[in-house]
Amino acid sequence: MELLNDNPRSSVWADGDRIVKRVIGDPAAFTREVTALRLAAHTGVVPRVLDVDESAQTVVLERLPSDPPREDWVVDYARALARLHMATGPQHAGLLPRQRVPDPEPFLRLVHALGVETGGAEDELVFTDTGRVDLLHGDPCPGNDLYTDRGARFVDLEGAALGDGLSELVYLRIGFPTCALISETPAPLREAAEQAYFAERGFTAPLEDACVRWLVQGDALVRRLHRDGTDHLARVVEEDWAWTTTTARDRLMFRTRVVAAFTETHPKTSALARRLHDRMCEIWPEHSIPAVRTHVS
Repeated sequence: MELLNDNPRSSVWADGDRIVKRVIGDPAAFTREVTALRLAAHTGVVPRVLDVDESAQTVVLERLPSDPPREDWVVDYARALARLHMATGPQHAGLLPRQRVPDPEPFLRLVHALGVETGGAEDELVFTDTGRVDLLHGDPCPGNDLYTDRGARFVDLEGAALGDGLSELVYLRIGFPTCALISETPAPLREAAEQAYFAERGFTAPLEDACVRWLVQGDALVRRLHRDGTDHLARVVEEDWAWTTTTARDRLMFRTRVVAAFTETHPKTSALARRLHDRMCEIWPEHSIPAVRTHVS
């Protein structure tokens, strides 16, 4: 067998037309992935489960073909994401963990620590569970997606959950918040991708609230291994840290710029994001994120 990937969370081998994956030291992640793959088996956007060894935390999957993503890959990505999200409904409640509701308090402490006025934005930063039971990938990132002439497919569903699919559609607006490799999607491509997603699902909905939810989440500044309850928004006041091609402050400043544009739907939060962005530009060096998809080497 050919070793494809070996990291602290999992090892992956190719064996002909099969993929063998062993999840290391996290029974919950193994169970989530196998459960999600089985729930989404009928969608055609995930590999088929061929065999499972619970005791060894190993799953055997079909090996999916993959071509380099095209320039408009985000459209196929969004269409496949919609199909994944549609795999579950109310009858599947309890089979996977619920998506967490963000706590705005660490973000508000960051705002105060940087000497920025909230301007009453607390009223808009009240989040609740939307009640949706979409099948969430949990980490729909560049590198966890594969492309063929039949569209996109997803792998590595260790963080799968049930919740609101809009929180993953907005990866294209908010800069792939849980991902090592992030980029800013050009507006015409992003709009085409969002239209493809909603056409697949048969409804439309505003996306601003889902973006705001990512802005306030400190865990979206660190890789999964470090999402351990630490207040990373407090850390970023005193230090910056690299995560592949960008840093924590890069990510935070990009998100404030995005949310600052939501003047109609979240006027107080938009104004706060603009003040926060301006303050960070004063005290931190200039930051940016890639304008195009960064490829995995």
